[in-house]
Amino acid sequence: MAKKAKGGPNKSSAIRDYKAANATATPKEIAEALGKDGIAVSAQFVSTVLSNAKKKGGKIGKRGPKPGRKAAAAAGSLEQLITAKKMVEQLGGIENARSALNVLAQLGLT
Repeated sequence: MAKKAKGGPNKSSAIRDYKAANATATPKEIAEALGKDGIAVSAQFVSTVLSNAKKKGGKIGKRGPKPGRKAAAAAGSLEQLITAKKMVEQLGGIENARSALNVLAQLGLT
């Protein structure tokens, strides 16, 4: 593994700080601006740092879940649960329903 540079500025921290102050800056612009301040980084390194910040829940570019994803899944699950509940009631309990499902699985009817 490569040895960590001793002393000097923390490049990742400088990148995150610059991005926080300049939200619309591109990785290339960030690399050039930090280069003028004496911090040599490539645009690819800037992209990697910003991407990792997003993955780890950093404040940069943090988004919530996509709208409608959980609601759609929950609606399908709710309908399935209601159907399963009706089936359990008709068969006289969960154990009877499990037995019936096991028999169906053995017969290959599922």
